[in-house]
Amino acid sequence: MSKVIAVGAVLSTVGFLAACGGSSSSSTEASAGASAPAELAKVSFVMPWVIQGEEAGQFAALNQGFYKEEGLDVEIIPGGPDVRAGALLASDSAQFAVLNPAGIYSNRAEGIPVVGIGGINQADGLFLMCKTTTNIKSFADLKGKKVGVWLGGGEAGIQAATVKAGLAVADVEWLPQKFSMEEFFNDAFDCASATEWNEKHVVYKEGLDPSKGNVIELRPSDVGLFLPGDSIATLESTMQEHPEWAQGIVNGTLRGWQWTCSSPENRKTAAQYVLDAAPDLDLDLQIIQVEEMCSLMTQGPAKDTGEIGAMAQSSWQQSADASLAAGQLKEPADVAAAFTSTFLDAVPADYRKITW
Repeated sequence: MSKVIAVGAVLSTVGFLAACGGSSSSSTEASAGASAPAELAKVSFVMPWVIQGEEAGQFAALNQGFYKEEGLDVEIIPGGPDVRAGALLASDSAQFAVLNPAGIYSNRAEGIPVVGIGGINQADGLFLMCKTTTNIKSFADLKGKKVGVWLGGGEAGIQAATVKAGLAVADVEWLPQKFSMEEFFNDAFDCASATEWNEKHVVYKEGLDPSKGNVIELRPSDVGLFLPGDSIATLESTMQEHPEWAQGIVNGTLRGWQWTCSSPENRKTAAQYVLDAAPDLDLDLQIIQVEEMCSLMTQGPAKDTGEIGAMAQSSWQQSADASLAAGQLKEPADVAAAFTSTFLDAVPADYRKITW
């Protein structure tokens, strides 16, 4: 059974709403053969968004007992527009969270010493969708256009790509976008933000598809920007005082995603785990989300090494540069201090292999 804590209960504990064990054995055999510790450490893990297929690997780790084998009793906290993961970590209402590097940098700039300890998807999956009637064909064509973005972090990569294409951030009219594609369908925006795993398929379902020539997609990678996405994060203090928790979360999460992606049957089962936690969701859409996440996990450094979870210095530096270019940071981030590969390096190799 999935253990999911209600968002409202967590937020009331923190007292605000936002505006918008030891480590695993070095071999799989040792881990599989060892029994779980008699007493599990209770930890809370904040997701990047409301419950959806983007988080299927974490739900698989929970339901398959991978976290338990690491000595952890994990409580999943859904994310969303009113959930500030950094603040939950700072108040000890949660011990771990999924944040992208831009979120980690912004939290550190605000004085919350969050640090990345393991990668999930190697590309952030955020891009722009524009109807071809706008005559937009590249980021350079966005001058004077109305572009919907999710303010508070979701705009960084897109704005950085615009700058790299030769425009200034001020050259574009950036508009706050709802957490839907409503404004896109109603032509309130020339372009709207979308994710590979969610909004893209909502648009495709309505008959707007690049293959039909009625929509164009602009990705930061089009201008050479490679930006990592979901990453496992915790406070520096938690990492130092409870390294076994950090190792367990990284081991269990990567193992959960590897199990999820390894076969079509497992992908469907993991999507069903998500539905068990949020019954109002559509199973077919969640399976699509899982498929997209499995693809994003194998891009970039993972494609070169054949292993998931990587946190490449070059990618994290590009993310820091993007946040600075978009005005999300007032001064350059200390990239070396924002993440560590210590726990990733200690993950059993069998948990990281790309088998799909």
